[in-house]
Amino acid sequence: MANSWTLQFSARLALFGLSYVYVVKIIDTFWHGIFSDPAASFAIVSLNIIAGITQFLFFCKLKSSTSNNGMLLDIAGWSGIIGALMNILPKLLALSVLLQFYFSFNLIKNSQLIAVLSPWLGAVMLFFSCLLHFLLKTKIGNSKTRAFLFGTTGYMILTVTFSMLVLNHYSGQQVNWQEGEIGLSLTYFIISGLFSFICIASFYAGFLVCNESIETAETH
Repeated sequence: MANSWTLQFSARLALFGLSYVYVVKIIDTFWHGIFSDPAASFAIVSLNIIAGITQFLFFCKLKSSTSNNGMLLDIAGWSGIIGALMNILPKLLALSVLLQFYFSFNLIKNSQLIAVLSPWLGAVMLFFSCLLHFLLKTKIGNSKTRAFLFGTTGYMILTVTFSMLVLNHYSGQQVNWQEGEIGLSLTYFIISGLFSFICIASFYAGFLVCNESIETAETH
């Protein structure tokens, strides 16, 4: 099993997870009743967590594939891992609410703040990770340069969207994950969501073509 857990395999799982997250977001945008049933909400949130874990595992594998190749690549790797973890936090919070785990270290009282800041910080960290990988791979002519460019673009779109949510939150307006995004304008949400999905999906798809190492050593 360890031998089969390649970067290519991780990217495939992450792509499936990403697709699930975006499908749920689109459905919830047009039909809020998706979370009205407790059992359905539990299943959806649990699968959301699993989807987040697949992306976290991809960035873990990405870092291990570029380990021992310099401090900047280490920084890029850890940024991706932290960003992926930040994206899982709101999902864990939602699950704790569903299961009534109200002992969750005062997270419940700060749920709105976490729902706004955590996705924003996750997008910023993932944007920085892909951008740094892109700049480093460009210098050495790595074949994954285009994939990192797609990732940089996709996470930049998310960073802009979530930055608007953060500004709305601190301006005193009532903001949450669903209402806040739709409040920015349904058209903007659909367009930005579509483009970010296409770019990030292309980022993961760039690692499905072949399972070659992306270590800098290959260019030496």
